[in-house]
Amino acid sequence: MKFRFYQLYFVLAAVLLVAAMCNSLLYALAPNGATYTVGNFSLTCPDGSTSYSVVALGVVLIVAAVVNAFGLLVSLFSNFELQKRSSILSVLLLTGYYILLLIYILLIINSDETVATLSFEAAIMFPFTAIVLNVLSFLSARRTEAKILAKASGFRLRD
Repeated sequence: MKFRFYQLYFVLAAVLLVAAMCNSLLYALAPNGATYTVGNFSLTCPDGSTSYSVVALGVVLIVAAVVNAFGLLVSLFSNFELQKRSSILSVLLLTGYYILLLIYILLIINSDETVATLSFEAAIMFPFTAIVLNVLSFLSARRTEAKILAKASGFRLRD
């Protein structure tokens, strides 16, 4: 079996998505010192209560990690069409993740208390890095498929 770079891209993207699931994303500070902590599965309010209204963020990350694991599994069999489709699906899921995150941030800002400061954690960039890795895996799988097709079409038997 031959090692290909798009397999490494799938593994790194899946690892980054799992790391993003485990860390908090941002802290929202109100002028009175109250802090909202936003994670992928829970929102901790200033009074200590936990709301699970942001579970959709975690679910999108889980599905994207499963799609990346599927892309890695398919890459073992050199099924380039499914690899490219899984890369595209993962990019679309992670783009939806950021849209959903923006909606939650706007809902927190427009709550009954005004938010003075948003403090972002490093984990908020992990899904973006996974998007870049999925685009790279798409391009690498396409390039590898083109090389194999060019090599196969260049071979002819003599009469």
